[in-house]
Amino acid sequence: MKLFTQIIRWTVLTVLILTVGVVVVAWFVDSRQTDQELVDEFQEQHIHPTVHYYHVRQRCTDGNKAIEKPRTIRFIETSADSSLPVVLFVHGAPSSLSFFKEFFKDTMLLNRARLVAVDRPGYGYSDFGRVETSIIRQAELLQPLIERYRKAPYLMIVGSSYGGSVSARLAMNNPDRVNHVVFVSSALGPGLERTYPISYFADSPLVHWGVPPLLRLANDEKLAHRKALEAILPDWPKIRANITMLHGQRDELVYPTNVSFAQHHLINARVKQFLLPENRHDIVFNKREYMTEIILNILNQRDVKEIVNTKSIAVKAKESESNRL
Repeated sequence: MKLFTQIIRWTVLTVLILTVGVVVVAWFVDSRQTDQELVDEFQEQHIHPTVHYYHVRQRCTDGNKAIEKPRTIRFIETSADSSLPVVLFVHGAPSSLSFFKEFFKDTMLLNRARLVAVDRPGYGYSDFGRVETSIIRQAELLQPLIERYRKAPYLMIVGSSYGGSVSARLAMNNPDRVNHVVFVSSALGPGLERTYPISYFADSPLVHWGVPPLLRLANDEKLAHRKALEAILPDWPKIRANITMLHGQRDELVYPTNVSFAQHHLINARVKQFLLPENRHDIVFNKREYMTEIILNILNQRDVKEIVNTKSIAVKAKESESNRL
């Protein structure tokens, strides 16, 4: 009995020490790179991404008073060539635009598209630590990126995890501008994700402000996610972009049932799904080449359609001219 008690004590002590250690380390980890670190990251690349910032006015309340507090959003892009298709990457939580940096080193992608990645509101250098739990407002803050690339011949959004939720809203708001959305391990259906008990503990008043900023951001989003997804539920029929879904069948964080949810609600979109039997919530890390292949295939199919359409228009023009003669 004495031995059993000692084992329990040591187990509890070990878990406590590990937990405290993780929290302490997390205070010094913010999962982001400075502008200079990004420059250094791509120093050896043939194509160097450039860092940009923009500002959005946002009204909020301070007590009974309405005030304007501008938001800052940071993003990177690889090219100024407006003739190229645009691929916009939107990260999950906790994360930043650096989550997609390996895609920005892929020469095949770089030759085929203008790559863009953004720090979502509150993450990276988009007002780090200033949380925004509304998917609707997050999409409003990223809307200037859609406007920036409005003349692009093709716009694809790649959204990972929580970034998929925001990507869905962007597609709802821009049915005539967003051509394709790739949902990767995306949380789309209200309640179709795991919330661990520690999330509620971390949200308690005595603990909340002791949680490291990056984890606090992700936890605030997590606990508000169901309500935020319910708020956009009526607008799924507005999406007319083509849809590709990648999801791990062993994903225990964001359940694979999100795929069937999306298929049920995407009544005006063409949907293609790829369920990966061995993967969990790790596709961007462990299946990056596979993701790249899918993105390239989408771009290739788009090119084929463009060629076919161009030939069709040319034939019709020739027939019309012959008729006039």
